[in-house]
Formats: sequence, structure tokens, C-alpha cells
Amino acid sequence: MSFKVLILGSGSALPTISSNQSSQVVEVGNSLFLIDCGEGTQIELRRNKVKIQNLDHIFISHLHGDHFFGLVGLMSTMHLLGRKNELHIHGPKGLDEIIQIQFRNAGSHLSYNMIFHEVYEAGQLLYENKEVKITTIPLIHRIPCFGFLIQEKIKLRKIKVEALARYKIPIHARKSITEGSDYTNEEG
Repeated sequence: MSFKVLILGSGSALPTISSNQSSQVVEVGNSLFLIDCGEGTQIELRRNKVKIQNLDHIFISHLHGDHFFGLVGLMSTMHLLGRKNELHIHGPKGLDEIIQIQFRNAGSHLSYNMIFHEVYEAGQLLYENKEVKITTIPLIHRIPCFGFLIQEKIKLRKIKVEALARYKIPIHARKSITEGSDYTNEEG
């Protein structure tokens, strides 16, 4: 399975000509995830030919502007492109309110549902599918801040039927072998 990271921005609070603010796309198998969404994110997404309509989960680490000021613009572009699929935003307390205020005061609406998931503790399971699991990890910063641990799930091993008979592997041991455990018979 493919596991790719595309750095869209790695600059600090002040964007520069050569570096945008924080934003990364992670591709695991058929899933795309956006980590942070600083200013300039959607331009870099387009420059790198990332299909923004395939982004269903966006993770925001903390509420410093260089990590989320591009989010409302990206969400608006998704609307203008006719998005219908739900968009899941994972972020700290207060982010949902910021997004809602922006759209309400602009008299705007979205053509899709935004589902907000509050990130509030280390080790929190944020997302899981058959390919990947995403949990929070604590980061040290001036304000509450989390990183995101993206773990590829190990696929079950395939066991050759003839090997089961040849090595006399009992039925009760087969499940754990497919899950990655070793098996040692009585002879070692």
C-alpha cells in the first residue's frame, strides 16, 4: 500500500515567497488527509494536482492562525466546485465556532455537511478505516496542541493450506498467525 506525504507548507507564522504556512497532505492507499491548513494551502493543492474533492478529513493541530487561516477559503472552494460529500474537520475546541462565525457573517452556506470532531486529549482515536488509524499525540507549544499519528494497519497474513497440514498447526493458532504472531511447535 502506498504511504506518501506531500509538504505544501512548512513556514512559520510569516509566509514567505518560498514557503507557505503549515500544511501537509498524507495519502495512505486510497485515502487523502490534510494536516493543517495555513494560508496558501489551496494554491499548493492545485499546483500539486491534489483533487481537493477527495479530501474528506482535515486535521488542525492548534488555533494559531498559521495552521488554519486557509481552512474557510478551502471549504468555500469545495462548495463552489459542487461538493456533496461530508467534510470532517478534526480540531481543537473553538475551531468550529470560528468556522461558523465566518460563514454566518458572510451570509454563506455550504453545499455539503461539515462535521466537526473536537480534539481534546492525547491518544484520542480520530479516524479509522480498513487501511489506517489516526490518533492524537501531545505536542509542547504555548497553547494546547496535538500532532497526529497516522498508522497503516497491518493486513492479515495469508497462510498456505499445505503448510498448515505439513507443520501440523492446530486450528486455535491459525487466527493469531494471520494477525502476525509467530508459531512454535513442540519441537521448537
